[in-house]
Amino acid sequence: MSGGCAPYQIFAQDRWTPVGTAIREQPNVLSTQVGSYVPNKSITVNGWVYGRAAYPTNPPPWNSGIWFHLADGSGWVSFPGVRATPTSFDPTGHADGGDPAPTPQDCQGAVQ
Repeated sequence: MSGGCAPYQIFAQDRWTPVGTAIREQPNVLSTQVGSYVPNKSITVNGWVYGRAAYPTNPPPWNSGIWFHLADGSGWVSFPGVRATPTSFDPTGHADGGDPAPTPQDCQGAVQ
């Protein structure tokens, strides 16, 4: 990844099924899954890029094609799979999604 920024913290989502988030090898839902985070797990990221949306039929903003780069270099997590703060599970599926993870402009990068 080129670009990026100082590491910052986001959290694996626990609002809707499937809870938690997958770690992908590349910023693409078709990329190999190399791991996952349990719900509300703190995740350190150091940038983001646009890629293929993981859940394109989700309502906005959860249909975003943004992918966050893991600061340890181990992969990528999708925008709909993370939040700015920990969330609680909503069994009805009708609650708001929680606070979206931040996407500071100075953290936008590009895949090399």
